[in-house]
Amino acid sequence: MAGNTVPTNPADEQVWLRSPWPLLLAICGLAALWVLLAGSPIEPLEMRWLGRVLRWRYEHGLAPPADPNIVHADITRQDLEKLPTLELEYQHAATIIRQAIDLGARVVAFDVVFGRGDQAMADPILKEVERVRGENRTVIFAEALLPSADSGQEERIRSFPFRERVLPAGLINVQADGDGALRHYEYVHGSAGKHEPSLGLACYLAWRDVDWEKGVAFPKAGGRGFARWEEISSDFTTIEPRELKLDPVLLNYRSPWSGSGPAAFRHYNMAQLSELHEASRQTKAQPLTNAIVIVSYYGAGLGDVGTTSLAANQPRVVLHSTALNDLIQRNWLRRTPRWLDALAILALVLFGAATKLFRGAWPLLLFWIGFVALAGVLSAALIIKTNWVPGLVTVSAAWSLITLAELGRRQSYEFMQRLRLRATMGLYFSPRIMEHVLKNPGSMEPQQAKLTLLLTDLRNSTAIAETLGPGGTFQLLNQVFEVQTRAIMAEDGSMEHFLGDQFLSYWGAPDPQPDATDRAFRAALSLIEGMEGLRPKLDPRVETLFHYGVALHSGTALIGNKGSAQRLDYGLVGDLINSAARVESLTKHYGVLFLITREAYEKVSAPPQARVVDRVVVKGKTLPLELLEVKHPFGPANFEEIAREYGSAFVDYERGEFAEAEGKFTALEREAQDKPSKLMAERCRELIAAAPSNWTGIYELKVK
Repeated sequence: MAGNTVPTNPADEQVWLRSPWPLLLAICGLAALWVLLAGSPIEPLEMRWLGRVLRWRYEHGLAPPADPNIVHADITRQDLEKLPTLELEYQHAATIIRQAIDLGARVVAFDVVFGRGDQAMADPILKEVERVRGENRTVIFAEALLPSADSGQEERIRSFPFRERVLPAGLINVQADGDGALRHYEYVHGSAGKHEPSLGLACYLAWRDVDWEKGVAFPKAGGRGFARWEEISSDFTTIEPRELKLDPVLLNYRSPWSGSGPAAFRHYNMAQLSELHEASRQTKAQPLTNAIVIVSYYGAGLGDVGTTSLAANQPRVVLHSTALNDLIQRNWLRRTPRWLDALAILALVLFGAATKLFRGAWPLLLFWIGFVALAGVLSAALIIKTNWVPGLVTVSAAWSLITLAELGRRQSYEFMQRLRLRATMGLYFSPRIMEHVLKNPGSMEPQQAKLTLLLTDLRNSTAIAETLGPGGTFQLLNQVFEVQTRAIMAEDGSMEHFLGDQFLSYWGAPDPQPDATDRAFRAALSLIEGMEGLRPKLDPRVETLFHYGVALHSGTALIGNKGSAQRLDYGLVGDLINSAARVESLTKHYGVLFLITREAYEKVSAPPQARVVDRVVVKGKTLPLELLEVKHPFGPANFEEIAREYGSAFVDYERGEFAEAEGKFTALEREAQDKPSKLMAERCRELIAAAPSNWTGIYELKVK
């Protein structure tokens, strides 16, 4: 069919459409390379999944216990309401130090910056600091490094700024992740070319009797390096080296500050601490022996809060206690290295190969869901059992991308195959028929339709074939069919078949067309114009042999699939086709180019000028047909005059006045070389010789 291009060779398709391997290897390779070079692009999603696992671990009692030596002393709003002045607040802090040390604490750390007041107010605290230092106990004060609004340099915020710096001290700076959650912790901060400990690390070193300035070294060994010191082993028998990487670590949260289950650390408010102290004075017990007591404000508007992996509005002091606990237990959460995550992504090639087993979209989606669920379970198990945080969320994302790409590839491939099928079918069916067949494949139920048929046929085909030979004849037929097809398709017609040199098309089915006959008539005129335009291009040897006939007829026929379960053909069935074929063959009989029946002529919305050529019963039929020749650009120039004189002669012929009709037909044939007039004059002479007894004006033809 004109205008269609069909890729007949599968190699013409993009290779990524035919096979899942190119997309699979490309996605896995690029994703693995990205992760290897730049880390996971969905790291925040990995961290949110980690938070869910930690929360689930806590809610189901699977979180490992925290070290009992870490104790929180919480100063609540109710406690501060009893201390209306700053002086009383500082005295109360001194009391906390004394009570904690009396209860056996080894280290007391304040997640509080005592930045106000003067020397007199600070004396109670500082005296307690000196007292406990003599008992080989340590008090640690918090400090913070904040960017200066003026210079842009870091400005130190420390306790008791009116006097020299009180050491040891620990920084409370904690950097949130990009989504604002507090998951990572830096034990060592770089400041002005120096290293300084965080509050958690300062507590640990004091607890282990390690001097920060003298006992901690910083050898460089790739990355940001590490801190190294020596400490007494847990059994107090040897000195063992300890190393700590300077890169931020993931905090292994055990529980939220408060929640549905028990807190990870021991907590005492001020009243409970006082009661515990009073009881110990009587029993001489020291329930906080060797403990690290971290003192902080706790309450709305009192202390800094933030979002952790487990919950929102968590006091930031829990970061330091969690980091201290991880350091004591050497039990951090660890992200799997990039190379391992990249290797896991590459392993998706094996799963991708299995997608070929799942033909439909739903099985593939279920396979995707199963993989993601398995990855989630495996990830949670590794986090809970080993503290390793694998990049399985990234792997799942890559797998999701692979699944989407595979679904897209399949849809695209099927779409291309459908386009190929439609384009191929378009060579055999007109658009309307093709749509109908695709919607109703295999249907054997015919439909009755009111149709207008256009049928055309070449003349002298045997002589043309002898002149041109098989190849030339084949080429000529294709040229003819190209012209005819273009004319039919331009008017939204449907083609029944090419049969030899015959061409049948129709309008009005499979969908009704109210203007079917108008379209058919315009197509017939366009077809004639195209055929006449083809004539000068023909081989001179066949130009004089090149003739054809065109017929237009309307009526009712059945249309649908016909054939067997193994082989179907879509087309027309009914006497209408035979009648149209008889009319077309009569164009040669009458010597005209184009005949239209009365049934079709009356359906043309703007009937053209025409003449009734004859009223006949064709061979093999019983019902008469009225045949008309319409005016067209390639007919006689004086068609109106010929039609008028022919009509006058035909009236005499219908009345049975054959002699008068014969004279008029003969005169018209002599004057205008009108072929229908010549035929009718001969018929009148036959009828004069043997006049019919019951003449009705309808002649029964003996030829097809």
